[in-house]
Amino acid sequence: MTEKYILRKAAQPFLTDRVYHREKHPFIAPPSTLKLNGPFHELIQDTLRGAIMATLPFYNQAAVITLLDQLPEMNESVRTSIDFVLIEILSACVLQERFGLAAGFN
Repeated sequence: MTEKYILRKAAQPFLTDRVYHREKHPFIAPPSTLKLNGPFHELIQDTLRGAIMATLPFYNQAAVITLLDQLPEMNESVRTSIDFVLIEILSACVLQERFGLAAGFN
């Protein structure tokens, strides 16, 4: 099973054989937790500590806040490993704010 088979087939005339047959590589953004004073990290801190997060029934906000409080003491490797979890929770908060993600869960 080849990932994005139809897209590959459509683009085959324009791709080199090497590019056409290579394995798909995910795009991974730099971890937001590496810059603890950066604007994206501030967005995570503000959102996950805020009122929108409190409306999501499938996350324990107190546990998330404890994790956020521990970030400065963690080494970069540990912070990087939990970054995707924080981004996932942030995404759920944005979906809740914009579209009422948890409307049917209460």
